[in-house]
Formats: sequence, structure tokens, C-alpha cells
Amino acid sequence: MLNLEGVPPLVAAALNCLYDRTHFAECPPESFDPLGSGVDDAIRLRFGLPTLDSWTPGTQSYQFRWNFLARPASGAPIRFVKAIPPALAGSRLLTTHTAPTTPHSWPSQKSSNWSGAYVAPRSGRSIVSVMANWVVPAVTAPTGGVATEYRNSTWIGLDGQRSYKDSTLPQIGTSQFWVAATGAATYGSWYQWWARGQHVPPVPLNLPVRPGDEISAIITALDSSTVRFNIKNVSLGLILQAFDVGAPPGYTVSGGTAEWIMERPSPLGMDGWAPYELPAYQPFSFTGCIAEARASADTTATPIDLELARLIRMYEIVQSPRSIRTISSAKKVLASPQRLELTYLGN
Repeated sequence: MLNLEGVPPLVAAALNCLYDRTHFAECPPESFDPLGSGVDDAIRLRFGLPTLDSWTPGTQSYQFRWNFLARPASGAPIRFVKAIPPALAGSRLLTTHTAPTTPHSWPSQKSSNWSGAYVAPRSGRSIVSVMANWVVPAVTAPTGGVATEYRNSTWIGLDGQRSYKDSTLPQIGTSQFWVAATGAATYGSWYQWWARGQHVPPVPLNLPVRPGDEISAIITALDSSTVRFNIKNVSLGLILQAFDVGAPPGYTVSGGTAEWIMERPSPLGMDGWAPYELPAYQPFSFTGCIAEARASADTTATPIDLELARLIRMYEIVQSPRSIRTISSAKKVLASPQRLELTYLGN
């Protein structure tokens, strides 16, 4: 059970239900090197870490996983931290990350709460993993802003973009909040398995993050009802204890889409409507964006990069004079190395 003192009973019950579906891998010992001599995939699997033998050296899929396991550029040893903080602050839990609230049309797509990109599989395949790196954007209040707080989050996810049967949205990422009362920003890490109508807020994670830190994350569908979460603070050389999460009762992993998103979350229970005001964020990019898709007869997964990704821009409704304006845009850069650039346009 989580330590949820001060959290409303219904929220606490929902969080404990999610926690009960979570299995934490063994945390590696302090001296463990995931790429060290004598360490193979069997040992990496014991700790829930990405494996290498199923991918060809030199490919995008192999290189991303190898980089995830590698030591920092300084050569210092990788350190591992437990996934869940000893205590959870209730005030950080009362938001929810959701599917986009506005219907989309291709190629121009918009949302009131999402900005970024997504991909869908082809040829009867389903997406079985998604991964990316990003730099935690520094945030502040927009020029002339009068809201009491501003919130955004940066994450990768599976499903959620379309209304597939049993579609839900497992996600992992970082949060960036600005509170007017303190005149300061707070940053954190979290995971969530969203399902429409089930108001389960994100669960804070124990991975420290700072503005400017590079984050690397992978979500892997282990089967039709279980995903594995891996996340690393590359700048600090910290890997979070891996964990597997089961789908909400009655749901499965559809594998219909994979996302790389910057979102403005909503208060708990709003399901994407009436999102928090978007803070002014420093431009940043998702890099190493890869989704992997597989059909039942496939022996290997097929990588999907940004070339086929569809972009999403975020808008807000201005009341006086009444109009719609774009407040966050996404741009694909396909020259190697590929990246997805996110830019704040609110001011």
C-alpha cells in the first residue's frame, strides 16, 4: 500500500488499485554495470532492464537500448534508485493526464491539451514499444499571466490517440509546474495508466529531475495486458528501478498508436477538459523517437521513426476578443539524427 495520508479517500483507493497491479523488479546492487563483462540478457532481465540480443547492433532499436544502459559521459558508474518515494504528497496527485479532447483530422491536427506527435502501425501490426529522450524544459509564468498555477508534462505513451476497443494509455514522463504563490517551478517524474472514466492520477516516481536534465524512457508491452516501464536521468547517471504494470480490469494493450507528447494536464475528474494554464516553457526536443510494431507471425519487431509521425498542435480559446490561437507547436526534423521540436507560442 502507498503512504497516502491526506489524499481524498476515492483518490487513495484508485491509486492503491493501480499500485496493486504494479510489480517491481529487483533493484540492481550498487556496483552493477548493465554493460559490464559477463552481464548478459538473462541478468538484465532479472532486473527488468532493456535487453540487447534481440536487436541487430547498429540499428536504432539496439543503439537506443545500449545508450540507456550505458554509463554517463563522465565514466562514473550507473546508480539505481527505488521507484516509489517513501511518502507521496497529496497536492501532487490531483491532476490527470488524458487522451486529447479535440477530434483530429489529418494532416493538420489540433488539441486543447496535447502537443507533439504520434505514429500508428501498418500491415496488421500492433505497437509493442515506444521510446525517446528529451530534455526537461524550464518553465515559468507566461508574460502577463494571472493564473495561480501553470502545469505541463512531458511523456511517452502507448494507445490513447484513437478510440480502439479497450484502448487505454500507459504513460511515463516528467512534470513541470509553476506556482504563482511561491514564484517558483517544481519538477518531478511520474507514471500513469489512464482509462477513460477512471480518475486515477499519476503516481509520483523517485527519479529526481531538474530543468535541463536529459531523460530517457521506454515503455514495452510484455503481453496484451502488461507493460514494463524503464526511465533514466541520463544527466545524473540514475536509472529508476524497473516495474511492470497490469492493465485496468477489463482492458488490454491495443498497440494502436505510440505518442511523444507535451501536455497541459487537467484537474482530477475533468478527463482532459478545462486543463491547467500552460506555463511558458523553454524549447526542447524529443530525440531517439522509436516505436516498434509486430504482427503475430513476426519474429522481430519493425521500428517506426518520425518520418510517418503525425503532428499535433495545442490551442487555447481566447475569450476577448473571442478567438482560437496555437500555444504550442511541434515540428519534425528528419535529418539524422531525427528530432521532434516543441515550441511555446503562448505569448
